[in-house]
Amino acid sequence: MLNRATQALVFPLGDRECLTKIAIGGGIGLLLETLFVAVSFLLTREFSLGGSLLAQAANFPALGFVLATFEGALAHPQTDSLPPWKPWSNLCVKGLFLFALTLAHEIVPALFVISGFGLLVKAGTRLVLGIVLIMVGMLAGITAGFFLPMGVARYLSERRLEAALHPAIVWLRIRKVLTEYVEAYLLSLGSLIIAGLIGAIPILGLLLWPFVTFYLFVAGARLFGGICSSVG
Repeated sequence: MLNRATQALVFPLGDRECLTKIAIGGGIGLLLETLFVAVSFLLTREFSLGGSLLAQAANFPALGFVLATFEGALAHPQTDSLPPWKPWSNLCVKGLFLFALTLAHEIVPALFVISGFGLLVKAGTRLVLGIVLIMVGMLAGITAGFFLPMGVARYLSERRLEAALHPAIVWLRIRKVLTEYVEAYLLSLGSLIIAGLIGAIPILGLLLWPFVTFYLFVAGARLFGGICSSVG
């Protein structure tokens, strides 16, 4: 697993145009961050930098590029090149699909977390309930996210949406590569936590965040694509 993870991490650097392709994905994210900050300022007259980190969820071209990377690794596990940044319309559609599929997995956990934060301002038992809801939502989100990579792989193989959203079927596929899959998921969670810490650095973190997350998403797509390809 260590060897596979290392190969996935250095995979984006093996492309002759890696710097350009990473710069495009991160650059779009940086522009979206700026847009989020500007819109927030116009609405509230305050600079809200924290919310701008969520702009990466709306970076549909980058998400499409990540899905194309995953699809390439799924079909050709030994591929050593990144997909091209074209056609843009196709990448945007792929990105929107990945966003929607992720939302389908995470919408219920997200509602728990949002409700929990809404109760944190209350006193007494409502405060405790808010903390409980946040914890339950985070745990549910981590659990739901566990099924996402294999769910995407099932959809790409069968071209049926229900194949991606049927937990029992997805779990049967995961069991075939359970050890590697769990290790890859834990590694992905750890890398995103590190990226989050980088993003929390004042000013500099906001500039680095879109490039770091884009790189990690591409590497993660390569890692999970290779693992899921062995299921058949």
